[in-house]
Amino acid sequence: MYDTVLVAVVGLLVGAAIWTVADVAYDDPAAGWSKPAGPVCPREGIRVTAGPVNPALGLRAMTLTLENCGTRAYRVQGHPEIRLLDRDQQHVTGVSVIHGSGGIATVTGFDDPPDAVTLAPGERAFAGLLWRNTATGFGAADYVPYLTVAVRTGALPVLLSPDGGLDLGTTGRLGVGPWRASTSTGTGTTGSGSDGGTR
Repeated sequence: MYDTVLVAVVGLLVGAAIWTVADVAYDDPAAGWSKPAGPVCPREGIRVTAGPVNPALGLRAMTLTLENCGTRAYRVQGHPEIRLLDRDQQHVTGVSVIHGSGGIATVTGFDDPPDAVTLAPGERAFAGLLWRNTATGFGAADYVPYLTVAVRTGALPVLLSPDGGLDLGTTGRLGVGPWRASTSTGTGTTGSGSDGGTR
């Protein structure tokens, strides 16, 4: 029940507004990161932003939004490539980034095979992140303030700092949904009129 309420809230938020990314700590081209999103379209012609974390009794969900802010069509297929970073922007070990829900929760559309999405200038695609912040008495809880997102293989990763970060607890798992067009359904992959659900 609570998970279903979470997804309903996610769908309403995604349908009502474009997520805005929190401030990126710094731009470091030497490290292979692209410039942060902003009012000026990056030279790659795409803008990636991260929505706020939506919690419900330990289940967490967050939406990534890919916007084609360039002048040519942009094609993606599959899942965004996610790399988790700590406060020093070093790679976080011990956490598995899984394509699909990974048993974290049953989410409508989250484990469906990815389709190719071609974005005309001004169009957007969405992908969801899913995790639980369950913490046991063993080991330190994982907190991830930064992550990089490569929208497809070979793309320059974008450094993001989601508001509030990712509180992964001690579960050691992060589920990543595929890119979907704005008319698709499912947590983190919805546009307006979404009716996705979880349990």
